[in-house]
Amino acid sequence: MVADFSPAHQAVEMEDLDALGKLLDVGADVHEEHDGLSLLHHALDIAFNSDAECGEKQIDTVAFLLSRGADPTRRSGGGTGVSAEHMAFLADNARIFGMFAAWKREHGL
Repeated sequence: MVADFSPAHQAVEMEDLDALGKLLDVGADVHEEHDGLSLLHHALDIAFNSDAECGEKQIDTVAFLLSRGADPTRRSGGGTGVSAEHMAFLADNARIFGMFAAWKREHGL
């Protein structure tokens, strides 16, 4: 665990959806950033940088964040970086990219 992570970023790092949900319920911003990474970007960073193939916990974290309002088309770094959608495309992760495509259809994008 990184000491300077916010509680929400710590929950993403630990893949603790119960804690993350409680934090979002009491006002944590689903788009808060740490070192230029939103919570969704952070979840993808964990998924794509693990030695194992992207597992169910990472998929669950991404799906949970989408259900709580995370926008995969939003750019990191305060709007100057890449979107989570672009990260999934670059990582050639069809499953997560498909989740983002479904999110875009649901939101008329």
